[in-house]
Amino acid sequence: MKTASKSVMAAVMGVSFLLGGCGESDGISPVHEPPGDRFELRLKGADLEAYDKVMLGIGSVEVTAGGQPVPVSLSPAGRFMDLSIQDHAHLLGSFYLPKDAPEANIRVRFDDVGLYHQGTEGGLINARSATILFTSQRVELEKRKHAVIELHLKQSLDQGAGEKVLLPTTFIAH
Repeated sequence: MKTASKSVMAAVMGVSFLLGGCGESDGISPVHEPPGDRFELRLKGADLEAYDKVMLGIGSVEVTAGGQPVPVSLSPAGRFMDLSIQDHAHLLGSFYLPKDAPEANIRVRFDDVGLYHQGTEGGLINARSATILFTSQRVELEKRKHAVIELHLKQSLDQGAGEKVLLPTTFIAH
């Protein structure tokens, strides 16, 4: 009985190993790349001031070029980010800008709620109305193959009724 179960387990592991190599993907890049040039979108916390932690997630990223939607592959890492990490730009996702598109119009929406910790206090961040809109020129995107949104936390987090309210103040770096 033990011999049979060992051979069955070996067969299952062998099949799993063979199938595991099929369809390699990093979870962000599609297996079949669409036409166009691939660019990344990243988010970095800046002007942290006294914030020990600022946790936010991205609800959606929309990219258009020439009035047409461009598919975006969202990164799982963008769902819950600690923006208080110094010198780290979190990957939100990637998109393929068509070759003939001179620019990309980008809209980033945050999840409804985030968290913060500041000294001895902490609480919720209301991010329901927090949206970032900007246009990146192809020539700028081509320099480093990404755009980084620097979210200035000192200016972006206002005290509301029992919570902080996210009103994004940003700088776009290419």
